[in-house]
Amino acid sequence: MTAVLEGVRILEVAEHTFVPAASALLSDWGAEVIKIEHVERGDAMRGLASTGMALVPSDVHALLEHSNRGKQSLGLDLTSPDGLAILYKLASTADVFLTNKLPRVRQKLKIGVEEVRAHNPDIIYVRGTGQGERGLLGSSRGGGRSQASRVRPGAAAAGSGFRGLDRSHDDRRRDHGRPVPP
Repeated sequence: MTAVLEGVRILEVAEHTFVPAASALLSDWGAEVIKIEHVERGDAMRGLASTGMALVPSDVHALLEHSNRGKQSLGLDLTSPDGLAILYKLASTADVFLTNKLPRVRQKLKIGVEEVRAHNPDIIYVRGTGQGERGLLGSSRGGGRSQASRVRPGAAAAGSGFRGLDRSHDDRRRDHGRPVPP
C-alpha cells in the first residue's frame, strides 16, 4: 500500500472500535500512530473477552487487533500530573490528536481542545462519539446503554424513503418526490 501519510504523527486517546479503527486505517496509509491506553487495564476492548460478551480465542483477539494494528501503544495514567505531562509532550510533537472520549471525560482528564492546543497550537484535534456531542443524545454512551439504541430503527426509517411527506410549520403537506408509505 502507498504510504501517503508517511511523516504524519497521530496521538490517539480512544477505546473500543469507532475511533481506533479510523486510526488503524491511517496507520495502513503510513501514519505513525501512538495509542494511549489506560495504565492498568489498557483499552477497554481488551476486557471484552473476560466478560463473556464476545467469544475471543486465547491466541488472537481479532476485535482488538483489527482496530489497533500498526500502532505503538503506551499506558499512561492521565489522572496523574506525570501521565498528563507525558501526554502533552507527545501532543507537542503530533500532527493530529484523535479521541472518542465524551465531553465530561475530556474535561476531567484535561484533554480538551484548549488543553491540547496549549501545547501544540497547530494540532488537528479530532473527536468522534457515537451520538455526536450536542442534542438529546449528546452525552449518552454508545451501544445498548443509551436510549439511542432504542431509537435508531426509527431514525433510520425517518432518514429513508419514509420521509416522503412532512408537515411544514403551517401544517400543510408537502410532497418531496419520494415514496409515501401506505
